[in-house]
Order: sequence, then structure tokens, then C-alpha cells
Amino acid sequence: MLPFYRKEVEIRGVVIQVISNITTKPEKNISKKNRHGFRTIDLFAGVGGIRLGFENAGFKTVFANDFEAQCKNTYDLNFKDSKLVVEDIRKIGVDDLPKFDFLLGGFPCQAFSIAGYRQGFDDEKGRGNLFFDIARILDARKPEGFLLENVKNLKSHDGGKTFRIIQETLENLGYHLKTKVLNSMEYGNIPQNRERVYMVGFRNKDYSDKFEFPSPVKLTVKITDLLEKNVPEKYYYNGKPLFERLKDFVKEEGKVYQWRRQYVRENKSGVCPTLTANMGTGGHNVPIIKDKKGIRKLTPLECARIQGFPTNYKIPKLADSALYKQFGNSVSVPVIEAVGKQMMKAME
Repeated sequence: MLPFYRKEVEIRGVVIQVISNITTKPEKNISKKNRHGFRTIDLFAGVGGIRLGFENAGFKTVFANDFEAQCKNTYDLNFKDSKLVVEDIRKIGVDDLPKFDFLLGGFPCQAFSIAGYRQGFDDEKGRGNLFFDIARILDARKPEGFLLENVKNLKSHDGGKTFRIIQETLENLGYHLKTKVLNSMEYGNIPQNRERVYMVGFRNKDYSDKFEFPSPVKLTVKITDLLEKNVPEKYYYNGKPLFERLKDFVKEEGKVYQWRRQYVRENKSGVCPTLTANMGTGGHNVPIIKDKKGIRKLTPLECARIQGFPTNYKIPKLADSALYKQFGNSVSVPVIEAVGKQMMKAME
């Protein structure tokens, strides 16, 4: 292990150890014959959205992990190898991991999101500190690079201090870092207003210098293109108490509305608001639409489509609340794929 030291940073009364300095050996270019066989580990994998994007870009997954046991039903149904290992990442030893070239991780965002009340590193459930397990693995295994994804609010949390600590940690581990906020409706041709910060790191400076985030693409896919034709009655509000509160606001077919606890907001842009994990539990971000049968919420399959999951992606028979959580916590697959392709291009 290369020498490093840690410094303590106090954030809102909580002392956290941050990797502060490290001496790295000169970089070595990856051989051309290995150029299209890059191995990845899929951390905080959920239902495999990041894996799908990167495998479409030419990478190969050799390990996958998530803490949520129900994600395994969905993940293993769709991937034949590298099944999901259900375990707390804090209990995974670095020597337990297979050889890999890139670390992928959409580490838990609830601690930094508006929906999660932006507690950050202070999060009482410990979700904000899981980034440092990524740092632990990067420090010990020193892969060629990584992709990390999180909510846009990560950049501004605690006056920018949280993001600076993350940047400092990654850079002091020997990585050249580039970050950018990408919106799914602008970079993935997905009708969803979903802004996420993407962090791409390479140990090789030449690769980092050559890497560019993808260019915007024209939005041609409409919400109506992704809706199911025959939706079960259970998704409709017709005849239910909430219907009387919705009917005066939800008037146009094919347009997505957002229930905001005390009022309904029309999304005039014609796209879906950000899908969240609390959709299936009566949360305030439930997307609502009107079709020929009445007013209803989106189905789990529609949520998967609005995240860019392919039509052949299989959805298991789980409770809707579990499926809403899985796809709300997931990523926009086409955006991930676009970033992955740019990473591959930088290494050509």
C-alpha cells in the first residue's frame, strides 16, 4: 500500500477522517489489446442501471453489490452472471473483490437530496458517509478510474464543503477528476427532468485530458411513447377520495402532473418530474397523468421506461412500493451509457 495520511474534518459537529495526501507511482497506459475488456465493479448497484449503461458502452461487470435484498430479485432476473451480492458495503473487504479496472457507483443520495432533507455527512442512517467506503476501495485497489453519480444538490450541500471534501479525497487518491451536472431530458433523450452530478476520474492524466462529457441531444421521445396501453384499475384514482381533489387540476391527457401534498403542479415542459423512491408510498412527488380511462399514477413499468430501461428488461412480481423505490433510486440508463462511451473514447 502506498503511503498516505488522514486528516480530520469537522462537519456540523461530526468529525470525519478524510484521505488528505498520497504518493502515487507513475501511471502506466493500459495495453491496446485490453482496450475493450475493461472490468467494472457495480457498487450501490440497485437494479443495475449503471451496469446496463456501461455494458452497452463496452465494459464488462465482474462484481455487483447492494444493501437492499429486494433489489436482488430484479437484478438477478436481468443479468446472467455477476449476480448481486447483498451486503453492507462497510463489511466488504477489499481483498474480497475480483480484479477490476473501473469502479462504478451511484452512492446513496438521500442524505444530499431535497426529498431526503439534505442531511449530508450528518445523516443519522450513515448514508452520507458511504462515500468513504468508495475511497477505501479506490485507495487499496487503485483501479484505472471510476464513475460516480449523485443528486445535483451534492454540489451545493453545506455551502459546497461536502463536495470539496469529496473532490479533495478523490484527487489525493491520485485521480484526475472531471464533474458535470447532466439532465436526462437533455443528454439521454428521456422525457424526465432529472439533474444529476456525474464524477469521472482517471489515474492516467492523458485519458482525463481527452475525456469530454457527452454533448446534448434533441429530445424526441414523448411521455405518451412510454405509457402502457392497458393499465390495471388499481393505479387509477377514479372513485377514490383523492380524485375529488385532483379532477379540477388534472385536465389534459398525456401531460404529467405532480402531487405536492397540498396542491397539484402541472409540468408545462411536457416531461416527467424527477422520479423518486417515495412514489409508491403516497409521497409528495407522485407523478400523475390522465388517460382515456381517468386519472392515475404511473406504473412501475412506466417508471422503468422513463428511466431509459430497455423494453426487454424484466420486472419481477414484487410489491409496487418496492418497485417504485427501485426505479426511483435508479439512474437514467442512456445518460450513463453516453458517459461510458465518452470514457471509452478517451482511452482509444
